[in-house]
Amino acid sequence: MAFRSEILIKLDKKGRALLPAAFRDELPADDRGAFVLYHSPNLPGVVNGNSRLGFDTMLDRLRTEALGAKGSLKAALDDEAFDPAGYLSAGARTIPLEPDGRFSMPGEFAEALDADEGVMLVGKGDKFQLWNPARWQVRRDADRARMAAFVRGLDGVDA
Repeated sequence: MAFRSEILIKLDKKGRALLPAAFRDELPADDRGAFVLYHSPNLPGVVNGNSRLGFDTMLDRLRTEALGAKGSLKAALDDEAFDPAGYLSAGARTIPLEPDGRFSMPGEFAEALDADEGVMLVGKGDKFQLWNPARWQVRRDADRARMAAFVRGLDGVDA
């Protein structure tokens, strides 16, 4: 599974959009009827997406790495313990896909994205992101500069 490219998608008057075939094809074959959307934990106004399996795998990894074995057990038993995986899961929504790839964007995500002009769907390998197109352009330009600096820095690696 590797989500790739960036595609501008438009929402219709009913708040529906089309998940392009290039993204649908990256969902596991036995799990193409839905996907998961959740707010980015550190970038306001960005919505992350993943397959249901990919999301659950990420939650398991997050819980294990963030809390360790004892912390994970504490989070399972102690209703007062902070569980970062539980935090992400609480705000996540399973989004059903129609057979043609259309889905309804929940209002909370459309509002966070200010989706009036559409939404930029951005592949990020093991997940995808939804951005406001103008905000994505700014981020993409900044990332391009970071990538150029990274590549230039490869020359300075100690031998």
